[in-house]
Amino acid sequence: MKIPDISALTLSELLYLQSRIGHEIGRRGVSRTSGSVQGEIGEALALAVYGGVLPPPGTRGHDLTDALGRKIQVKTRTLPRGVQRIFQFNSAVVDSTDFDLALCIRFDRETNELDWAREYTKDELLGLLSQHKQGPRLPTGRAQRNGTDVTAKIRMAYEALGG
Repeated sequence: MKIPDISALTLSELLYLQSRIGHEIGRRGVSRTSGSVQGEIGEALALAVYGGVLPPPGTRGHDLTDALGRKIQVKTRTLPRGVQRIFQFNSAVVDSTDFDLALCIRFDRETNELDWAREYTKDELLGLLSQHKQGPRLPTGRAQRNGTDVTAKIRMAYEALGG
């Protein structure tokens, strides 16, 4: 089998290809979920916008300590256009003092375009969460209507990464 050279593809093209591969694997019944590379991209975008440092993998409570020393929890969803789901948070993290801000980012699954990005203080987030037995949830529709719109900043960072 000859595998094409993908090193010249843009980030957006790679994500599109990954999406198509994931769809086909799902169609074949091998997997029911999409990969987590979008979460890693969300953290990279947050780092580009806020500066600071990413903690070691597996750090509980936050995904970034920004240039101002704030601990930021980053949640990224990649969904089909028009589909509403949730951003899932960990109860122990939400109830602790392990973060100061939350950043929710939503991408379109088919095009890999950035739909929107919103930032919330911890107090704002706590007022928006719905309790669930699997932990606090923030519906994507509620997330989009609240918080501070940081879409332009995140979009600039995404484009700089080749998105």
